[in-house]
Amino acid sequence: MKMLFLPLLLASLAGFFSEITLDELRWKNRVLLVFPAVDSRPIGQVNKELMADIEERDMVYFIFGESLISNSSYTFDANYVEQLRERYVRGTQKSCYVLLGKDGGSKLRREQEEINWEELFGTIDAMPMRRREMREDGKGS
Repeated sequence: MKMLFLPLLLASLAGFFSEITLDELRWKNRVLLVFPAVDSRPIGQVNKELMADIEERDMVYFIFGESLISNSSYTFDANYVEQLRERYVRGTQKSCYVLLGKDGGSKLRREQEEINWEELFGTIDAMPMRRREMREDGKGS
């Protein structure tokens, strides 16, 4: 009986954490990739208001520290994470974050310790697709 339970448990957990690539998020989510330097807390304090702003913009974030931190259940293969580091970090020793639009293109890249949420949300809100979303939701001009 115990032998049957373990495979069922592992199978159900595998579905909870889905390994993906960024291509699978294209046209669904804006993506924030965060590559912190050692011993940094780039995302700062996440409160309800910040989470609401993140969710309103269809954004998922991934912090690639010692372990992956995200506001989603997605995860990445270790080799794929190294490919992301090579592509977006480009040799810097500083903390780095990159905003990808729903089209998958890089929209903002910063080398700094903490995320500037005001700049990040301003960049997103200036995107044509986001402006259309705000008009449709009655939140834009």
